[in-house]
Amino acid sequence: MPSPSGGAVCPPETERPYLSIVATARNDNHGGNLLGRMQVFVSAWIEQARRHNLSSELILVEWNPPEDRPRLAEALRWPEDTGPTRVRIIEVPAEIHRCYRHAEALPLYQMIAKNVGIRRARGEFVLVTNIDIVFSDEIVRFLAERKLEKGKLYRTDRYDAATDVPVDGTLDEQLAYCRGHIIRLCARHGIYKLTEDGMRENLPGDIVPPDSGIWFGEGWFEIERYVIDYFRWMADDADLFLRVPPGGGTLKFEVEAGPGVGAPPHTLQALDEDGKVVAEWLLISRTTLRLDIPDTPGGRRRVRFRAPGGGLPIVHDPRITNFRFYRVEWMQSKAPDFAPHPFGKTVKKWMPILLRLLKDRLKANPLTFPLAGPRAFFSAVRLLRLLGLDIFDGGAAFRLCEGWHSLEDTGGITFRWAHYNSEFAICFQDGSTRLGMLVEPGPSLGFAPFDLVLRIEGKEIGRARVRGVSYVEFDLPIRQGEEVLLNLNPENPSGAWGQPIPGDVRTLNYRVLVCGRGTPPEHPAPPDPAPPVGKWPTRLLATRPAETDWVADLAPQAKAIAEMGRPHFLHLYACGDFQMMAREDWDDVRGYAELDEFSMHLDSVFSYAAYYSGKDEVFLPDPMRIYHIEHGIGSGWTPEGHNALMERITRKGISQLVFADVAAMVAQMRRLHATMIFNLDDWGMAGEQLQETTLDRTQVVS
Repeated sequence: MPSPSGGAVCPPETERPYLSIVATARNDNHGGNLLGRMQVFVSAWIEQARRHNLSSELILVEWNPPEDRPRLAEALRWPEDTGPTRVRIIEVPAEIHRCYRHAEALPLYQMIAKNVGIRRARGEFVLVTNIDIVFSDEIVRFLAERKLEKGKLYRTDRYDAATDVPVDGTLDEQLAYCRGHIIRLCARHGIYKLTEDGMRENLPGDIVPPDSGIWFGEGWFEIERYVIDYFRWMADDADLFLRVPPGGGTLKFEVEAGPGVGAPPHTLQALDEDGKVVAEWLLISRTTLRLDIPDTPGGRRRVRFRAPGGGLPIVHDPRITNFRFYRVEWMQSKAPDFAPHPFGKTVKKWMPILLRLLKDRLKANPLTFPLAGPRAFFSAVRLLRLLGLDIFDGGAAFRLCEGWHSLEDTGGITFRWAHYNSEFAICFQDGSTRLGMLVEPGPSLGFAPFDLVLRIEGKEIGRARVRGVSYVEFDLPIRQGEEVLLNLNPENPSGAWGQPIPGDVRTLNYRVLVCGRGTPPEHPAPPDPAPPVGKWPTRLLATRPAETDWVADLAPQAKAIAEMGRPHFLHLYACGDFQMMAREDWDDVRGYAELDEFSMHLDSVFSYAAYYSGKDEVFLPDPMRIYHIEHGIGSGWTPEGHNALMERITRKGISQLVFADVAAMVAQMRRLHATMIFNLDDWGMAGEQLQETTLDRTQVVS
């Protein structure tokens, strides 16, 4: 029979179920075929709890029941024997609902309703979900093992299934239908459609070619676009699934660091299926790399990229964005490391500079010109053919530091002006040990000759006299693949220092037109040295400037970022369909924020509030999963129905949190390392006496 239900009443420990399942609904056909979807939900759970002998209670909070429709206890079919599950239906009447600001436009306050059920739950653990969810048998089997821990927030992936789950089918038939009619996957890092063999479907305009046999797994965020380039961010670990060509293949990919890895240089690793590091790179710019992938029985491999130094946050985005990949594709294993520009086109483009190089060389020393002039000319052409998108060799990794002005372009000729103590880091991967440069004195030195001095850690390692346009070289004490930080300084000028420049306040001592690999050494390292045992062959193919200088861009937020440390990125997609904690942990956080608005993002805010109250997130991996029965477009959130849902909410004048609000709350919790508590002690209508209908194991009590 119906009975009043308060918030503080709880039976003795010996009578308490192990698990409480809390969901909310009203009989209003929300989303289409509501009763059919709900019937599948309640029938499947009761049968699964019976199958695995799981002591549970199923709490349905019936909010603001429509007066012209039967109550849920009557509208749904219930088995004569509910097994180890007790069903409780708690009603929040219309008179309470009408106290809320958006009562006319919003017939159900989802998160407040769930709080009503959580507050009255009697289970040792409480799982909050929705009425169109079917649990995989693997996840119910896990729950029945009673291995749940207090102080944890449990989450899992959601698989969206087509709407026609057989309402009158057996549990096995319903589960088989869900497995065979998957529409999309809601995972930690995004929402994806799936291929026939279960891979995450690549999107139009994705960073892999169509039908390439390359798929993105866990750890990759959804595709984005910056200006004209598409890219994907990777988190701390990101899986790539590969259909390897017979005999093995060579993977080519373009990557640059993001804000998550801090200041350069940045380490990126590749791991095989056994978790062994098979390749490692030190990245200091936007870099194109190749990685030889060994063949394997069956032709399928998984490569995991890892950012061992990553995990730094940004203030206005809860994600952790360590590296962004611009292009991933297969290439021929014997493809060249870097394709130099054509000789003829290079000479034609740079002819004015090359003629001045010859002229200035002749003026400096007419006696040595017949030999030194052509040598300087061809050395300069060789280096210019290697020029990337900045002033640096396209086949070397580099990063600029202090002492440089912005890249300039005059008639297609690019260069950078330098002043004092100009620093840059460079790394060669082909055995080169000489640095070549094409430089010219600037107006701050009166265009007069000077000594260009190169130092490493304050120690002079070379100097060269620069007279007009000059090609100079320096020997570098470095090993292959080793980054070195170099300092350039002009000394001993023939003219005066710091001459004024009309209309320009900058110091323009000299300009660098190209900088990179010098004359090949007489005994270079092998072009493709054998990798260490257990490593996969890899080469650097090309570099270009990074699209964003994250250190400079985020400098105003540096203090806030430092205070955040290296926070955890939580599984937020579809989190309202599966959030499970111990009952006292729900009490500790005081449930979901009871805001008088639409429920969007409140479950995400709760996840972070729980985490920063000390509840570590535990992800239950596949095949532990939940299935969501698809509902009508715009009735609840789906990728396809997002715009329709937002238009409906806006049209009705219902307020809601937007993503920027969530990001600001997460940033605050990260900075303070403390949770946000939104509700008072009476959360979940603890003081209200609400009518409750109980279905025991054998009959409906009315």
